[in-house]
Amino acid sequence: MIAENVPVLIVGSTRADDIVRDADILHLYRKAGVIRWLLGMENTDEATLSLIRKGGSTKSDREAIRLLRRHGILSMATWVAGFEDETLRDLWRGFRQLIAYDPDQIQALYVTPHRWTPFFRIARDRKVIQQDVRLWDYKHQVLHMTRLKPWMLFFAVKLIEVAVQSRPKALARILFHPDPEQRHSMRWYTKMGRRVWFREVWGFLARDRRVTDGPTLAEFWGAPQDAEEESMIIRRRARKPAVPALEGERRLAG
Repeated sequence: MIAENVPVLIVGSTRADDIVRDADILHLYRKAGVIRWLLGMENTDEATLSLIRKGGSTKSDREAIRLLRRHGILSMATWVAGFEDETLRDLWRGFRQLIAYDPDQIQALYVTPHRWTPFFRIARDRKVIQQDVRLWDYKHQVLHMTRLKPWMLFFAVKLIEVAVQSRPKALARILFHPDPEQRHSMRWYTKMGRRVWFREVWGFLARDRRVTDGPTLAEFWGAPQDAEEESMIIRRRARKPAVPALEGERRLAG
């Protein structure tokens, strides 16, 4: 990409620890056209990250954001609510951690326990409150929580989004970022995010249909499939024995 000087802007998604791993070549990322990484952090609580076997850590998450900013690449952090039976105090602690991370932008999501994820086994006995599978899109609550009503969790998450994105430091980057491409990118996302935010509020109040006593996750989806997940398996091909030169010549002659 760099050698051919391809005129393209690249937006991608990766893990925070991969950014930390590539700290010494991040300048090449930017030179190749990368302007933003969405970082799959999922949560700001170390115990929760260990519970869901995310593989990252709060330390690497924070360092990844720092490294990206140092090299002129925007960081968009995903933060997921609902992994455990959270309280408002837990959400407040998560908000304070997000502020400490200081990402350029965030995406606040709700836990969605797909069958092929390790979290499915952990949550298999939790009640399903959203039975329309078209809404299992990370932007709708699907699992029951005993300590918070759906409306409490929803509006807490919406307030966290507004508070993180409206910080003076965050607004200053949107308005005065020295890189015009980055400034345009952040303004575009903020504009779209504002539209989505109001649409989600309207959808929650007027359109979403949740049940109060739904089936358990295991009853709803069946057996877990994490044992069948092969995307992270490194397959090694068995090496074929070398054919002696003379034998190979005979085969060609034949």
